[in-house]
Amino acid sequence: MKSNMSQKDKRLLLFMFLFVVVVGIGYWGIIPQIKQYNKLEAEIEEQEALKSINEQKVANYIFVESQCEEFEANMAEDKEKFFDRMKEADVDKLLTNKALKYQLESLNLSIHIDSQPSARMAYRYSDLYSQQVQWAEERKNEAKALAQTDDDLLSGATDSKKSDKDDEKEDEEETSVEYEVVDIFGNTDTVGVNNDIYAARVTMTLGGEKANLRAFLQEIMDYDKEILITSFSWSEYRVQRPKEGIVVTEENRRDLKSTDYEILTMDALTITMELYMCDKD
Repeated sequence: MKSNMSQKDKRLLLFMFLFVVVVGIGYWGIIPQIKQYNKLEAEIEEQEALKSINEQKVANYIFVESQCEEFEANMAEDKEKFFDRMKEADVDKLLTNKALKYQLESLNLSIHIDSQPSARMAYRYSDLYSQQVQWAEERKNEAKALAQTDDDLLSGATDSKKSDKDDEKEDEEETSVEYEVVDIFGNTDTVGVNNDIYAARVTMTLGGEKANLRAFLQEIMDYDKEILITSFSWSEYRVQRPKEGIVVTEENRRDLKSTDYEILTMDALTITMELYMCDKD
């Protein structure tokens, strides 16, 4: 059977065939490769930015290491200013022994130790309090500036990748910034105030000679550990005691009369304080 197609129709048919082949190769072969190439270029730029950040960190490693050693030495020195972590019985023993040393009588003793770190700041209108606020603000600004620098480096590398709507969306790592807070001693942390410092709140009433009471108060004020005296007051305390020569036992307690006792008046000191403790492990 002879074909009725002319040479012109054959050339046209051949041209259409070649056109379809070229379009198919371009659409299913070349264009996906171009998209993949652009995606790889964006990833390379992002990794280059991360590489630059990591190189800066590596360059600062020696400096940071020396800072860590200095920080550890300072931290060990600062910890010596605090008491070891104690239970209420240990605080009772410590203060009672000091009272007995000055021949004082413990008339009342209340001790409370929170399970959470102390949150005490300096007095609101003191110079230290204003310095704490200033230090905290400066560190907050430094943290924000550092986070902004990292974001700028990463955003420049990811702009081209975000502009391609056909590419799959990838999860972005968000920079988490924790602002440092300055505690009452001028130290900083990234969790909260006095992150490792615990306080034992004590209210103690002592009776005895006023000179001995003053000596006890002076020793507390001069103590080489961190103690904050929040208040103290002087008063007179009356106690009922058996008269001289009378010994009270379980057997004769009910037989004693009111005339067998005498009322003694002694000077009393009521002191409220906080003993600061930390873990030294």
